[in-house]
Formats: sequence, structure tokens, C-alpha cells
Amino acid sequence: MNESHEEVDWSEVSIIDILKIAIAHEVEAREYYRHAADCTGNPHTRELLLRLSEMEQGHADQLQQELNDLRIQRDTETAMAD
Repeated sequence: MNESHEEVDWSEVSIIDILKIAIAHEVEAREYYRHAADCTGNPHTRELLLRLSEMEQGHADQLQQELNDLRIQRDTETAMAD
């Protein structure tokens, strides 16, 4: 799921889909910063870009945890309804 904001019909998107899209964007940003860090010759710039990459990974991890928690909650509610 790698749609841009313009390609998404937000009225029909679930919170799970939103989290998946957000995670994909964070991963893409992480890779962007890593690539930029690999391309620079300036050690200070490289260090900054690697820190930014790590921050994006942290965001992706947080969103993934939210997604996991949401799925657990949904599964629990489904099991209780059965």
C-alpha cells in the first residue's frame, strides 16, 4: 500500500489502513535519510542524517505497536462477540 495522499479515498479507509500507510511513509523516510547519509562526504551531515533515519525508524516502530495493539483489541472484541 504505497499510495500518495491524493490517491486515497479517506472516507473509505480504516484506521488499520491509515496506520499501514503511515508506517510505509516512515520507512520510506528512513531509507531516504540512510541513502543521503551514504552519499554525503561530510561526517557531521552523515551523523545528522543517520540520527534522522533512526528517528523515522522509531516512528515506524511506534506506529507498528499501535497497529498491533489495535489488532489485538479487535481480535479480543471479535472473540467476545462469538
